[in-house]
Amino acid sequence: MFTLFSTPTWFNGYDLLFAAVNLVIALLIAGYSWKIFKINKENKFGYFSFAFILIALAHIFKLMTQGLLYYSPWRSVATQIVAPVVGMAQNGVHYSDIFFRTGFFLSMITMLGAWLLIYFVSQKKSGRLNSYYEISQIGLFVYLVGLISFVSNFKYSVFYLTSSVILGMIVLNYYKNYLNTNKNRNAVKVMSSFMLLLFGNISFIFVFINESLYVIGELFMLLGFLLLLYTHHKVTHK
Repeated sequence: MFTLFSTPTWFNGYDLLFAAVNLVIALLIAGYSWKIFKINKENKFGYFSFAFILIALAHIFKLMTQGLLYYSPWRSVATQIVAPVVGMAQNGVHYSDIFFRTGFFLSMITMLGAWLLIYFVSQKKSGRLNSYYEISQIGLFVYLVGLISFVSNFKYSVFYLTSSVILGMIVLNYYKNYLNTNKNRNAVKVMSSFMLLLFGNISFIFVFINESLYVIGELFMLLGFLLLLYTHHKVTHK
């Protein structure tokens, strides 16, 4: 079966638990942001909500794809539902590989789309994504995100390198925000949460050196999402 990279066998399943927690966190943040958007109609909260819906979708695709890889009973059920796609090959075409590549592709494109949207939101305080020029740029970036996600199915490091670059720019934007808000504590927590997510993605890049870096990366990702949820809840429930 197709896999992006090797992971520690003992950790199989635990990463699904991490993904499930991250999924719940993403949905909570999306819900909080949407409520605020409905109240004050400020665009950044609407886009922030949509970004975390994309993150939630990315984790759903990850849970489905990784779950099928780890657990044969899941594959048996999937085979019965979509027999031509999962676990069968005809005329030299391995449909199981197509299924898993599609799952990873959907997970990647939604995650990259979310990071990119958060980057746009974090750029400036007013007029976010209101101008035609900014919105027209999104079309180009959507194409690039799709292309990168496709290529990443064959070279996984491309996805994590791209994620790291975007997250690095997000961290920089929130660092500027931190300085502009007189070093507000919540601002530094938001910056720190994205920094943890950045460290997680950097760890994933080097999994080929040591499989244990996958575990470290998952821990960084979980901590980043937890800190982001804590900060977001604190800010929105003042």
